[in-house]
Order: sequence, then C-alpha cells, then structure tokens
Amino acid sequence: METVIKTVLRWGVFVLAVAATTAWVVLSFTYLNRLGWYGILSLEPGTLASTLAAVATPPAALWLVLMVVAQQQELTLLRKMVVDLGLTMRRGQDQAEVNGRALLELAAAAGRSATKDALSIALDDLSSQAATVAEHLGVLDSDSLDLAWARYGAGDCWALLNPFLTRATNEADFAERLTKALVQDGPAQVSAKSFVRCVQTLRSHDHGVGDQRLLLQILDDGPIAQVDKLLASVSLGTDQPQADEVQSRAQNLEDEGAETEGDTMADRLGPQPTLFPAGSRPN
Repeated sequence: METVIKTVLRWGVFVLAVAATTAWVVLSFTYLNRLGWYGILSLEPGTLASTLAAVATPPAALWLVLMVVAQQQELTLLRKMVVDLGLTMRRGQDQAEVNGRALLELAAAAGRSATKDALSIALDDLSSQAATVAEHLGVLDSDSLDLAWARYGAGDCWALLNPFLTRATNEADFAERLTKALVQDGPAQVSAKSFVRCVQTLRSHDHGVGDQRLLLQILDDGPIAQVDKLLASVSLGTDQPQADEVQSRAQNLEDEGAETEGDTMADRLGPQPTLFPAGSRPN
C-alpha cells in the first residue's frame, strides 16, 4: 500500500511539473510574440539576455529540483535495498549454519544409531552362543533356558550370562568342570570360541570416547568379560595363561578320576556332557 501511494504521488508531482512548465512556456511565447521579432532584435544585449534567462530559468530550476529529489529518493531506495540484501545474506548465513549443525547432529545420531544396532546384534549373538553352551553343558535345563530367553526378551540383557556367573560364584571348581565339559562337547566348544572371538572384536574397536566409555567398562569388567574369561580356555591358538591353567587343572581332574558318581554320563541330562547331576535344578 505504501508503495502504491508513493507511486501515485510521484506521478502526480510529475504531471503538475509538466503542466506548470507547459503553462510557463505558453506565457513566455505569448509575451515574446507581443514583442515581435523586430522588438526582440531591437533590445540591448544585456536586456535580451535577461529576458531569455527570465524565460528559461523557472522551468529549468523546477526540473532541477525535481531531479535532485528523485535522485535522493533513488539513493534512499538503493540504501534500503542494500540493507535488505545484507540482512538477507546474514539470515542465509545463519540458516546455513543451522543446517550445518543439523546435518552434523543427524550424522552423529545416525552413527549412534548404527553403533547401537551393531551392539544390539553383537549382544544377541553373544547371548545366543552363551545359550548354546548353557544348553549343551547343562548350565541351564530346558525350562530355565526358556525362562532366561523370556527375561532376555523383556530387557534383561544379562539373563543368559548370569547363570554362568552364579555357578562360578557358588561353586569353587566350576571353571575346571566347565572347561572339561567343553572339551568333550563339540557344538558347545564352537559356540564358546565364537563368543570369545566376538568379545575380542568388540574390544578391538575404539569405544572409549564420550558416551561409549561405559561400554568399554562393561567389556572389561562386566558380565561379558567374566563369561569370556570362563570360556577363553577353548579359544585355540591364543596364548592365555589363565586359560592354560584352567585347561591343565581340568586335565588333572580327568586324569585323577575326580568325577563323582553323580557326574557320570549315565546321570547326565541327555546325551551331552552336563554340569547338572540327574534330577537337579540350576541355581
């Protein structure tokens, strides 16, 4: 609306200026016509110059003033346009910075999501391998294994690892018995090796930055690390003093015939070697 008003006023001033100039020119020619050519030529040079100046000065001055005012308006408009352009560029830069930060945040969120998904898959694999070992060696019977899987699905991520830690805490010779049973059971041994390799792969990545420090602590001291130590004795081709010691102690037990009557193959839960005597339930 303001632009329309300014345009109307501008054209109105222009029309008035043209009308005033036309009227002045008509009056000037009328006056000169009354003098005639002989009267004009008979004037003194100074008088003739004054007359011509008096005729030409008013319209020239009017249009000069109008031109100055128009230039001032154009300069004002140009200054406003430059200021608006600067503000637009500044807003564009701010928006570019916001978009850049948003892209960085999206990239970081995507990285965190990918890491979370990878860790979730790794935890599922570790739990699956631990469940296989527990099922084959009798650390968990069928009902307890189903219950552990149900707890795992409900959010207890250590449900399939805690039975190993509970047995290791309550039974002093659990590590030796576990190693001995692993040596006798091929599928459980394969699962144990897969568990150890997966833990080693997780440790080989850099998780010690920012919000991943807790993961590094879990890999070093948590249930995964403790179960890894129990199963490390079957990781062939690695030099692990503790695993060798456990393997040696298990071999000694086997050589000395330290098996109790309840641990014979006839009393096991199924054809696989088991850590449970017949009719017993896991703690």
